[in-house]
Amino acid sequence: MTKKILSQVLFLFLTLSAVGQKTDVSGKITDAGTGEPIPYANIIFKGTYIGTMSDVNGNYQITTAKPTGEIDVSAIGYKKQSASIKMNESNKIDFALEEEVVELGEIKILPGENPANVLLRKIVDNKDRNNPDNFPSWNSQIYSKIEFDIKNVKSSLKDKKLLEQFAFVFDYIDSMEIQGKTFLPVFFNETVSNFYHDAENKKDREEIIANKASGMTIDMFSQFTGKMYEDVNIYENYITFSDIGLISPVNNLGLQFYKYYLLDSAQVNGSKIYEVSFKPKLPQEPVFKGKFWVEDGSFALSKLEMQLSEKANVNFVNNLQYKIEFEKTDSTWTPRNESIIADVDLQKDKNSKHLGIIVRKNNIYEHFKFGPVAEKVEVLKEPITVTDGVMDKGDDYWEKMRPVELQRRESDIYEMVDSVVNLPIYNTAQEIIHTLYYGYVDLGKIELGPYYYMYSKNKVEGNRFRFGARTTYDFDTHFRFNAYGAYGMFDDKFKYGGGVEYFFSVKPLNIISLQAKHDVEMLGKSDNAFMEENFMTTLLSKRLNSKLNMTDRIDFLAKHEWRLGVSSEFGVSYAKFNSAPYVPFLNQSGKEVPYLKSGELKLGVRYAPGEDIVQDDFDRSSFANYDPTFMLSATKGIKGFLGGDYNYWKVNAGFSDRIKINPIGFSVVYLQAGKIWGDVPFPFLKIHEGNETYAYDTYAFNMMNYQEFISDTYASIFWEHHFVGFFLNKTPLFRKLKWREIAGMRSLWGSYNGNHDNSLLLPGDMKGLGGMPYTEFSLGLENILKVIRIDGVWRFNYNDDVKHQFGIFVMLKLTL
Repeated sequence: MTKKILSQVLFLFLTLSAVGQKTDVSGKITDAGTGEPIPYANIIFKGTYIGTMSDVNGNYQITTAKPTGEIDVSAIGYKKQSASIKMNESNKIDFALEEEVVELGEIKILPGENPANVLLRKIVDNKDRNNPDNFPSWNSQIYSKIEFDIKNVKSSLKDKKLLEQFAFVFDYIDSMEIQGKTFLPVFFNETVSNFYHDAENKKDREEIIANKASGMTIDMFSQFTGKMYEDVNIYENYITFSDIGLISPVNNLGLQFYKYYLLDSAQVNGSKIYEVSFKPKLPQEPVFKGKFWVEDGSFALSKLEMQLSEKANVNFVNNLQYKIEFEKTDSTWTPRNESIIADVDLQKDKNSKHLGIIVRKNNIYEHFKFGPVAEKVEVLKEPITVTDGVMDKGDDYWEKMRPVELQRRESDIYEMVDSVVNLPIYNTAQEIIHTLYYGYVDLGKIELGPYYYMYSKNKVEGNRFRFGARTTYDFDTHFRFNAYGAYGMFDDKFKYGGGVEYFFSVKPLNIISLQAKHDVEMLGKSDNAFMEENFMTTLLSKRLNSKLNMTDRIDFLAKHEWRLGVSSEFGVSYAKFNSAPYVPFLNQSGKEVPYLKSGELKLGVRYAPGEDIVQDDFDRSSFANYDPTFMLSATKGIKGFLGGDYNYWKVNAGFSDRIKINPIGFSVVYLQAGKIWGDVPFPFLKIHEGNETYAYDTYAFNMMNYQEFISDTYASIFWEHHFVGFFLNKTPLFRKLKWREIAGMRSLWGSYNGNHDNSLLLPGDMKGLGGMPYTEFSLGLENILKVIRIDGVWRFNYNDDVKHQFGIFVMLKLTL
């Protein structure tokens, strides 16, 4: 749309607004002392929930057909102001807010304790009855809206050749004055849902009944949105933000982290309400500043406004604000209006002129009522259920269901983005992001890749080149075919593989697959390590890997997901392992056995309650959470089945969990145990995971060599604790660097029965463990330049035949 057409549309819009007798209020909000703009100030028509927030320049604009005669303006750290307006007219009102300076000496304190501290203790004592998690069963309709804006978009960019297709977008830049800061809305989503809290069965269910979205809705936006806005419960001691436990101002130990000041008390709708402000004792901690209002008698919060400390050790977040208002329902203070704003950029500088992101979310609870919901919860099996036709609601429906009117900025997003998504350059950008994230180049019905497998190097194949492809959801919504070919320059051999998958459904995941390959592989490779043909393995290896065997495999798998996080699988496998120069199969007389075969039946179950996933056609991404995961598998090798040479049983059990230990961070624990019965040679036993790269492997023993230890009975524990800066935040030298501490330990118990089939000699330095467990200790630093993690790992024992007992490993990890 050209500027001329846009001008005509805006003229028509303003004309229609005048005819509809709407009230428009705009202006600027500044600091009375410095004159600097105040971003994210709250502007609301008094006595209503119709409001908006100032932008990054302090500008605001609000239009409504249902005004009142007065607006209130508030911002965290400033005194509240009000102003009268002329209804059904355009009003321009600027505000200069005075900073709210609170000092203990300004408050009249009788002998004894600070009264604000007494109030905090009363709040803590009454948490159980006021915490929404402890409410009896209830249900409510929730209207939610989420918006993404790109900030610091300069109008001069529209003259760039690359962006000339986007020239019309710059007409939507939301800034009333040129202050060097602008923001461009690019994504907007509205949802109406029914929420049910079943207290008796401790279940929560959300039924989405309407959704309207426009914008750059690629999966990474959806994933960021979902993880950034996990549920906030201000009554909890800690608010989880990514992996950081932000300290609630009503924490049971709040007096250790905050200073509290009683500001005022007033009668509101028959209740005595106290106003309390708080500020952090140590700003580098993950703490807030702000105010809350608490009712006398019940000591329940009626309102809270808070902002993350500017110096908090949280990456990329310039500003994080959270506000919530409660209202009384059957004498209980229940949530009514909740909002979050996050100002994010790579530099974490509130004065930064670089591009960044502003994220806003608003939840409004309506028709909140207590009562039984067990029958409805039983019908809604999954935590979130999307009803049919949620995207088909018309404008009339949304006009009726919105408890607040959309601001002009929000309405414009739908129009703007509908034009953006049809631009060729937008589609090209989306394809590049897809390639970087998934590893495949999307060509429509097929995609090529993964690109990171195209080149690698090892001692067996020399330079290796690989080309692969698979079909997409556009080719068929149930079948997916894949194939690849690879060639080694040194061994002069061609390798290949391929298969087919049939998806009965993707959510829940119900699938059968058949895969086959003729390729080299390493016995005992960690599932978390880089694939052997990954070019990153070549870059980070300490030495070229030689422990590779040519292998022929055919695998059939049927997987059924009973519900999200609960699945079982059945598999049938054939494998032929060929002897290799560096991992030979030699009998007791030193003669080479050319190959070994196996035919197996497999059963497995996985239980991961609370698992978070994002589904994108066939692919899904899962997120680490703070719920445990259990795994159990059993494998039966049958002699003669599919040509198998041996009879044996394998059983393996695993457990993993992330455990919050606020305020000192969180621990990651991984336990594994297993046993193998049967007289089998070493390729069919447990070859423990080692690491011969400089890349830190979270699921291997990093100072153990490849194929160094073998067991038929084993148990291991991996423990790692992330202190998220608990100590370094208090150390002046490291405080500004914002580095974070890590400590870990890994230990392995194992036994190797020499009475197993000893027709084959153990190759190289492979051996069983002695009476002592193999153990490693590690200390590390993460959040170096926000993305680098470095660990020093010390090999505690079994050091007689190794050259190095200590190693340095690196890992790239983006954290908040």
